[in-house]
Amino acid sequence: MKLFYKPLLSAVGVACITLASGMALAESDRYVCQLVGDPSPEALGDREGHSVWVGGASCRVEGGPMDGALSTTSEVWEWDKTTASFLSGITVTRKPGATFTSLNTEGKLKLVIAEGKVTGMTFSGRGRVTMATGSAAALSGKAYSWEGKTTGVGQYYVDVKYE
Repeated sequence: MKLFYKPLLSAVGVACITLASGMALAESDRYVCQLVGDPSPEALGDREGHSVWVGGASCRVEGGPMDGALSTTSEVWEWDKTTASFLSGITVTRKPGATFTSLNTEGKLKLVIAEGKVTGMTFSGRGRVTMATGSAAALSGKAYSWEGKTTGVGQYYVDVKYE
């Protein structure tokens, strides 16, 4: 069965985006994201279904102290047929009076398949806030977990929980 997950890869950007926003002092926040750029994975040629995706996303934060903040992310995922592992990524989240940077340290992504067709993706992972200033300074160095799913072609949400 050949899977066409190209339009759904926007969810991948999800993972990285979710991390940065740091939601100052909130236990959890939601990022609503849109993939930016080409969602096509590059075949690596060493075996069937093995590819790499390099891309980014743009997100807005909804709720919590960082409500209205904007995030940009850049990330790399390694695909093995219907699953992907997070390789690297960084996110920057900005709002007047606060800026965050974060690094996702691990993540998994899985295609959702119904009746032989790809209908979406789910993803989860962990990371750490690498820098936070202004009203978000208390988040600097904090670890977080994230999970999300696609909501449409090139769109997804990510929920971030700080430890």
